[in-house]
Amino acid sequence: MARRAVIEREELFQAANALAAENKPVTALALIEALGGGSFRTIYKYLSEWETARPKNTIATNTADIPESVQNALLNTWRVATMEAAKEVIAVKQKATEEVKAAQDKFDEALEAIQKLEADSEQDNAQIEQLKARVSELEHAVSQLSNDTAAAKATAEQLRHQVKSQQVELERVHKDQEQDRIKHRERMEKLTAEHAATQDKTNKERDAAVMQAAELKGQSAALKAQNTELLAALADGQEKRKGKS
Repeated sequence: MARRAVIEREELFQAANALAAENKPVTALALIEALGGGSFRTIYKYLSEWETARPKNTIATNTADIPESVQNALLNTWRVATMEAAKEVIAVKQKATEEVKAAQDKFDEALEAIQKLEADSEQDNAQIEQLKARVSELEHAVSQLSNDTAAAKATAEQLRHQVKSQQVELERVHKDQEQDRIKHRERMEKLTAEHAATQDKTNKERDAAVMQAAELKGQSAALKAQNTELLAALADGQEKRKGKS
């Protein structure tokens, strides 16, 4: 889960007050944990504002019971001590200022490094989300490909069955055609034999008819010759009968 990036000022103040009320240290890490995220630069910015706006605890001192002479002595002592310490305070303050500046520079440098790390982390998170989306797409594509492969296998199996059925049907058709060709050849051979027998019978009948016609023709010629002779004989008989009468 991505860490929160935007933290409101009032939200941080409430968290800081809650930590302070529980006597817990109010630090940037504690605030980030309490708020569930946030940029270090934003956290430190609002934390500095909270520390500035936070009321300071002061200790009230009742001077009514201290004698005036004692108070004057204390004031003189305080002035002397202050004057003696002024020089050291100035030196220490100057040194502290330099150290604070150096620390602030290091702090700013650390903040910049943290900000860069945060930016890199956000970029990495974005890239991770993109990779997750890509992985999801690839998983979906693999699932779809598996489904397509299964469908293709089923289709291929169905086509193999269809091809096998068509091959069986084709073999049956070829067998039927071969049987038809055999039957047709046998029928043609039978018709050819019958035609040859009919032709032979016809030829024999024709030859017999020719021979019979020749015999009839011979018989007709003989009968005609006999008829001619009979007519001649009859005519001669009639002539002889006429001569006798």
